[in-house]
Amino acid sequence: MGSYFHSVTLDKEKCVGCTNCIKRCPTEAIRVHEGRAKIMDERCIDCGECIRVCPQHAKLAITDPLKIIKKYEYPVALPAPALFGQFPNSISVDQVLEGLLHMGFFRVWEVARAAELVTEATEQFILDNSRPRPLISSACPAVVRLITIRYPELIENILPIDSPMELAARLAKEELIKEGYPAEGLGVFFISPCAAKFTSVNNSLAREKSFVDGVLSIADIYGPLLKSIKSICNKKESSIEHRASGSGFKWAITGGESSHFTKGNIIAADGLNNVASVLEDIDKGKLKEIDFFEGLACPGGCVGGPLTVENPFMAKSKIRALGSLDT
Repeated sequence: MGSYFHSVTLDKEKCVGCTNCIKRCPTEAIRVHEGRAKIMDERCIDCGECIRVCPQHAKLAITDPLKIIKKYEYPVALPAPALFGQFPNSISVDQVLEGLLHMGFFRVWEVARAAELVTEATEQFILDNSRPRPLISSACPAVVRLITIRYPELIENILPIDSPMELAARLAKEELIKEGYPAEGLGVFFISPCAAKFTSVNNSLAREKSFVDGVLSIADIYGPLLKSIKSICNKKESSIEHRASGSGFKWAITGGESSHFTKGNIIAADGLNNVASVLEDIDKGKLKEIDFFEGLACPGGCVGGPLTVENPFMAKSKIRALGSLDT
């Protein structure tokens, strides 16, 4: 068995052994040895909480550089729903998509649209009473990893559906191949609010290989993207229109994934301590009347991810406004 790849890593030169990360790590994956922090790979779930709280910026996430898209003739951007909450209200969804094209992407496939398709599939699983209860969302890789480490008995409860990221990547490739573009020239890149997505792509536990060819950090891409948007903002019309509706964009915030379910008893929690508390009760058999649990590692949902740039409360407000959009 090969080693498990981790996106979250430590810059030992910056670490002063202050123990902030130890106090906040939800899986007790960090120790201090000889005055420096040490991340224990077997416990780390790449949630990025240590990145968020380290005053020395000694914890960082490995992601792909923007220049990786140049390796492919037809690079495709997969923007996470959280990306659209990073910009002021004056910048529309279509302008963000246009900005990505202007940066060098050949096509954009919204993960928010794939999220809507996952919502539809999830409702069918909720109606299937033969499945163990509660079903647990598979969307947050940090939560899935937490379950495998601390609550292995609940693995069978995890929804057997691809995450919106993986679904979007597969559909993007299928669409372009159908249009006649060569598979070897296609590269799809998820624009991520968190380190756990990069980890999941590079481990691909559910399949031999992820459909995603690279993961770009929102924090890294934000500056170039904003510059790109501003350079084209005087255009009268956009050459691209969003596919997703409000229900897809709302996946960026807590409760967004399950907000449009029409059946079943649903609960949602964010922040790993809260998520772990719910999982603990599920593990003890206390929540059998619940049909679906939506757990998100980051406070507020993906808008609170450690690789975002906007104040999460402002981003949440923007996403709520986008939640009213029709296709």
